Amino acid sequence: MRDRPLPPPGPIAGRPFSDDDPLFTVIVTDYEPSVSRDFLRRKMASLAGQTCKDFEVLVYHDGPKSQSYADDMAESPMHPATEFIVTPERIGDWGHAARDLGIRAARGKFIIHTNADNIFYPNLIAVLKDALTDPQPWTFVRNPQQIRIPASAKWLARMLNLDLQAMFRNVAPIEEHSTDPDILVYAIILRGNLPVASGMFRVFETAPRQGVVFGGVPVKFNNIDAMQLVMKRSLWLAEGGWHDRRINSDAIMYPLFAGKYRVLAIPAVLGEHW
Repeated sequence: MRDRPLPPPGPIAGRPFSDDDPLFTVIVTDYEPSVSRDFLRRKMASLAGQTCKDFEVLVYHDGPKSQSYADDMAESPMHPATEFIVTPERIGDWGHAARDLGIRAARGKFIIHTNADNIFYPNLIAVLKDALTDPQPWTFVRNPQQIRIPASAKWLARMLNLDLQAMFRNVAPIEEHSTDPDILVYAIILRGNLPVASGMFRVFETAPRQGVVFGGVPVKFNNIDAMQLVMKRSLWLAEGGWHDRRINSDAIMYPLFAGKYRVLAIPAVLGEHW
């Protein structure tokens, strides 16, 4: 366990890559009053128990702590390449500033975001690495340039009894083949979420015994969690890091990323959101 000092103020460039860098960086956001220390230790144990060790862990706490991470983690298992960073002041932006710091400090080629109360299944890193190192090309599909139909044209089409959707329905998507995905998306269990007619409703008290499987595909607003999208660090830096600080910024940024880069969906449940 190592404590990394915060970088100096001002613009922060991403760290240069080197040959001994891990494949993944796991960025964990933490806040003592919101996440019990038992849940934190559960999270860190799930990282220590990964069958593939090709990753580093950066844990960011938003603001001063009442006790040190050394006390939090005394005699608890941890991944050996783990660092803890405590910001001198609380920012209070749902962990987004911490995620941005992690993106710029990361050494891994790909970044996995997660909260301190989430759980990774033991094969998560191994499954993601297998997908990235598979020598067989994957098939990616992108849509042709979407045609935006103005409201006036839609009104005219209704007057003339024309089906504009049918006119463009047979436009075929474009298939590409590559061994180099930009983004991985995997499935999780949303603990405490219950199905209702219009979607889902969260009841925190039911989390230990109930939940729903959340695939993250299609990558769109309210359909993917922050922990589900694993993207190249180089692309995170090209996008300006975690630049959107709104509460639901992951659901805002992720669909934009998915529209620009090659997305590979992993058909496996690999973790839990609590």
